[in-house]
Amino acid sequence: MSNFFSNILLRNFFKYLYKISHPKSFNHNRRYWPYFDVERNRLGYLDKVFYKKKLISDNTKWCKPINDTCVIIATGPSINEIDHNFFIKQGYDYFGLNGAISLADTNFKYYVIIDHDFIENRFNLVTQILKNKECIFFTTPRCLELILRTCTHKEIQCTLKIIETITEKKLERFMGEKIILTQPLSNCDLIENSNIGFSTEIFNAVYDYYTVAYVALQIAYALNYKRILIAGLDMSNFTQPRFYETIENKQPTRLEQDFKAISHAFNASATFFKKNKIQVINLSTNSSIQAFEKSSFQHFI
Repeated sequence: MSNFFSNILLRNFFKYLYKISHPKSFNHNRRYWPYFDVERNRLGYLDKVFYKKKLISDNTKWCKPINDTCVIIATGPSINEIDHNFFIKQGYDYFGLNGAISLADTNFKYYVIIDHDFIENRFNLVTQILKNKECIFFTTPRCLELILRTCTHKEIQCTLKIIETITEKKLERFMGEKIILTQPLSNCDLIENSNIGFSTEIFNAVYDYYTVAYVALQIAYALNYKRILIAGLDMSNFTQPRFYETIENKQPTRLEQDFKAISHAFNASATFFKKNKIQVINLSTNSSIQAFEKSSFQHFI
């Protein structure tokens, strides 16, 4: 217990020291310093992340998948209506979002979490991802810092890829300056005829538009998938628990409040995917997201 409090005091001291020694635009890094260091390439893209001088994430090692179809598994209640055999098919690469790890026997090739509240509140699920040696886990600096408060880097068996997110035109560079975007970053282009960004270089930054599913779409594009199936993208039953939750342990959500912005982003991304000849299919037939073609999972099982 004394060690716990001493760590808190030390962290608070470092935060204060960082705050008084750096400009205000760097304040978001106070929770990271002095534990983290980063390396960037000549374009400013995030290449490597070090924790206590040890390499913990290497974004330069990047293998494109063999399969041309991926399945992004969101966490809407409609997941419970899908035959479990769909989630264990050969020939598909599975992306898990947040609590999707609760699906037994699904071999997740990729995982994406950008919500630090999820890391804090459902760390029992996060632990399952961290122990998966076959999984590539995309997450943010804030989430990474929370993970490393709870476990050592030696306990992390998955491959970490750290991404920086753009929220409401704000980009807090990891160990760098906060940027207010007045124009798109290089390779983070605005989708034609919209004011919506879509990153074609995910280690420069990704747009979030309040939902991890939008981030996953940018990662799937970067991985060069030609067909993207999305399960559990309901956005129509916000009062119901997610497929892995109960009424008792349901976590709060802002999806209903942010639905208009989320829907606008998905609509714009649908235009982007059509232009690039990538098929995106929403397997939640009752989804309130109308951007993508809808189809039953039965057509793909």
